[in-house]
Amino acid sequence: MAPKHLIIDGYNVLGAMGLPPHRVVEQGEHHREEFIVRVGLYGHKLRNLITLVFDAWQQSGMSRQVIHREGVTVIYTAQGEKADGVIQDFIRIHGKGAAVVSSDLEVIAVAKAFGAFSIRSQEFVKRLASAGLQGSGVSRSQEGPSQKDVDEGVVRSKEKKGNPRKLPKKLRQRNRIMKKF
Repeated sequence: MAPKHLIIDGYNVLGAMGLPPHRVVEQGEHHREEFIVRVGLYGHKLRNLITLVFDAWQQSGMSRQVIHREGVTVIYTAQGEKADGVIQDFIRIHGKGAAVVSSDLEVIAVAKAFGAFSIRSQEFVKRLASAGLQGSGVSRSQEGPSQKDVDEGVVRSKEKKGNPRKLPKKLRQRNRIMKKF
């Protein structure tokens, strides 16, 4: 079953794009707003519900704000509330119907426990870039191995039977879901 709801840890992905959260806060809302527009365009192609969660827990007097823009639900957390906790609550509610974009190990562990699909922030940034939605003001400084390199690096023992060119079932399932994103 393909996930119907994409939940994104906003500052985590902006950090993977080369913009640490303190730079986004210092330079105002420009980068954050630009990112919301790009995710909205991506959502139009994807045709899924998208929720983008930003941390605002260090801002005094803030209550949780939910804004609908560009086809994306944007949530700014309340004072004392972290985005990871909000994302984990969404995972618990949606379960297998959710896909989560985050590089936080705790969020990924909760996603795995509830059957949600997880995508690392760096991988999502590459998806945005391949969709032509990377943007000019953001650098891609942290390049990792491509998915093709990871797939070709699978080492198999001599004792196994079956097609040696066929990827393991888990990787085939992941690749099938990733094609939808």
